[in-house]
Amino acid sequence: MKTVYFVRHGESEGNAGTVWVGETSQLSSKGEEQAHTVAERFIKLPVDIVISSSMTRSIETAGIIAKRLNKKVEQSDLFGERKHPSVLYGKVRIDPAAVKISDEVRTNFHLPGYRYSDEENFDDFKKRSLACLEYLENRSEGHIVVVTHGFFLRVLMAAVVFGDEMTGEECEHMIRSLLMDNTGITVVRLRDAPYRLRTGELGSKWELRVWNDHAHLG
Repeated sequence: MKTVYFVRHGESEGNAGTVWVGETSQLSSKGEEQAHTVAERFIKLPVDIVISSSMTRSIETAGIIAKRLNKKVEQSDLFGERKHPSVLYGKVRIDPAAVKISDEVRTNFHLPGYRYSDEENFDDFKKRSLACLEYLENRSEGHIVVVTHGFFLRVLMAAVVFGDEMTGEECEHMIRSLLMDNTGITVVRLRDAPYRLRTGELGSKWELRVWNDHAHLG
């Protein structure tokens, strides 16, 4: 049974700061410590490969984990964090104009086809999350560590739970209900065959086994 360990990157300067930042945000000193700590969690696990999003904070976290495990790192844009409206980047988070835009995007995220400007919307997320699961299913490795991002990971788990029938409302409920700590570990497994529901229909091939395990953080 294929096992995938998703890890949210360590705390970034963007997480700790007050300004909207993009993909180049680096780990903070606390984030580096978190990455070293979570790396120790994987020492006794049969990890075959570490995959990272192409964003700096994820690459840095994955690099620390991979070095500890003596494994290589591959990068994939599939696992990147959400793209916000570009007008937000560089603005202070509490700026009234930024708050208004952010609130509008959040309020309408579940609506099919809604897009404020050039951000990634629900339809984009659904397509990408399903592509991620297909990508992981088709990989030859049996035990994979994926370093990714908090918001996208919640969308991805919604895809694990609801599959290709996932609606915007279902996705939004998952986003609002699930919390994600920096370097929290989420574990999913790919069944050898989809299970059959009591109705006779086939269920998901993927199963969510662990969500946001952050025991290593104390």
